[in-house]
Amino acid sequence: MWGLFHFKIGFWLVVICISLLFVYWRRRRISNAISLNDSFGEDLESGFSSRNFDLISQNDDDTRAGLDDISKEEIRQIMEQDNLDFDKARLLYMERKFGQNGIAPDGRPMDPKAVTFGK
Repeated sequence: MWGLFHFKIGFWLVVICISLLFVYWRRRRISNAISLNDSFGEDLESGFSSRNFDLISQNDDDTRAGLDDISKEEIRQIMEQDNLDFDKARLLYMERKFGQNGIAPDGRPMDPKAVTFGK
């Protein structure tokens, strides 16, 4: 006959299984409800989307493999190290990439021989 100890173990095992099924079901429901492929769905769940960088509205039928993994990792590190939100971390990442390619943070070329027209 089952004792109280066995009953408690069985109860918590059922609770854990139901919780895991709920998390799995909810994740699949979110990805299917917004009709993104799995990779963009994972990017969305990882926090790589914002009002200014909307993954949902422009990627309904996109078959690509999501966002670039190397860039995502660098942005994630910036977010964690500098305690920034996604938009600010993405801006800092782009400014660093600009600097590596000879472009000022405002988008103008840093080459002294470059000719630009305008103000």
